[in-house]
Amino acid sequence: ILVGAIFAADNDNLTVTYEVQAINELTAGDDVTLTITSATAGSSPTAAADESTYNITTNCGADAKKITAAIDTNMPAGLMLSLNATAPEGGTSEGSTIISTSAADVVTAIDGVAESGITLTFFLSATVSAGVVSSNTRTLTLTIADYAI
Repeated sequence: ILVGAIFAADNDNLTVTYEVQAINELTAGDDVTLTITSATAGSSPTAAADESTYNITTNCGADAKKITAAIDTNMPAGLMLSLNATAPEGGTSEGSTIISTSAADVVTAIDGVAESGITLTFFLSATVSAGVVSSNTRTLTLTIADYAI
């Protein structure tokens, strides 16, 4: 005797919700040391150079991001800090760029990319009027920002 029939479905549906949010990650490599130690007679002191690296991951659209660089305090009179940031694949390096407390574009037109070990080359140049400058530091900040052509 069947009092009540039990029915089970062969299948059912559910909703899968998904999202990928904006990813803009940048890490800097090792600190650098720049020491000017010599000059050719009759010329300005010989600039010092040192390298570090950076890593970047961004899922932006084509030519949508840039990297800016700024230091926390301007350099003393007679000293100039420059940075040549190699661009990740698809981006454009702005070449050797003077770095100050105002954010300067060092890489532009960045596409979506995940790349590591990208070269940063720092240069310190001095005029003779800078005189002898004791060891000091500046904090450099690299920032991923929106890029508008």
